[in-house]
Amino acid sequence: LETIDPLSAISRRTLLKSAAGLGLAASLPGNLFAQGSTSVTQFIWTGAQEPVPRRIAEEFIAANPGVAVEIISGTNGATYPKLAASRDIDPNSPLLNLGFFNLDATERGKLVDMWLPIDAASVPNVAHILPAYRQPGDLGAFFCMDAGGLIYNTNHFGSTAPDSWEMLFDPALKGKIALFDGFWSGNGLVVMAKLHGGSEDNIEPALEIYEKAARDGQFHSLVTSNAQLQQLLVSGEVVLAPHFRGIALPWAADGASIGYAMPKEGQVAFPEGFQLVNGSSEAQLDVCRKLLDVSLSPENVLDYCLTAQVIPLMDNVELPEIIAS
Repeated sequence: LETIDPLSAISRRTLLKSAAGLGLAASLPGNLFAQGSTSVTQFIWTGAQEPVPRRIAEEFIAANPGVAVEIISGTNGATYPKLAASRDIDPNSPLLNLGFFNLDATERGKLVDMWLPIDAASVPNVAHILPAYRQPGDLGAFFCMDAGGLIYNTNHFGSTAPDSWEMLFDPALKGKIALFDGFWSGNGLVVMAKLHGGSEDNIEPALEIYEKAARDGQFHSLVTSNAQLQQLLVSGEVVLAPHFRGIALPWAADGASIGYAMPKEGQVAFPEGFQLVNGSSEAQLDVCRKLLDVSLSPENVLDYCLTAQVIPLMDNVELPEIIAS
């Protein structure tokens, strides 16, 4: 198998804007940090999940001219190892103070005491996260969820969309399938285990299937970024891959020849949300908690979910039909 390396490094942008330059801070409420200056670094995802947190950060800065919010945009796969390395070098100087992470990165972080609790006492809007998605010890505020299934080249499949995880192993598609490099639960691994006599605790039946397919040349490549997969699908070099609804639908809306299909065996639930990074100063944590509470307001959660095509996990967000269905 070919492993495709990331095409670009993480981009960084400082969003600090002076109150005089914006002409807004005097008219906005919540001027909580006017005395002194506190700088925090926030990690966000790229693509359709980028615009809303950038807007929220800009509005927060405008209302609080004593605050600087630097944004790092990228992927969990590329960013989490850099965060871990920064804490290995100096536990009190992490690369990030606040970030948007998936459950894979979250579990990795728990093993090394990476996170601090995000509780309703310090971030009141956390109380509105659905109970089933509250994290043990409040280590994470998972306010939305994507759904994982199959994305495909619409020119290749025409009007008949793929409808099963088993199609990843269809001999007719040999050499035209791409998989995630490191995120194997997103590759349908557990579903395939269940379909072939295994379970979450016994994935050997699925591993045998993937191993044989790899030896037989079924897979074109292992991808490490959304951009790589998009390019492969649009070119037709790859025609089918496991991936997420919230990634595929914005690509399709922009005119790409890409579709999303829900496999008949079911989709992969993929909760997403915030983490507070251990090692941040008390002043940074104060800023991050207030920024978190604004980010978890019903109107901002709904804007995020509509923009990124993901599903809200909050009890105070009214679902429009496009989400409810």
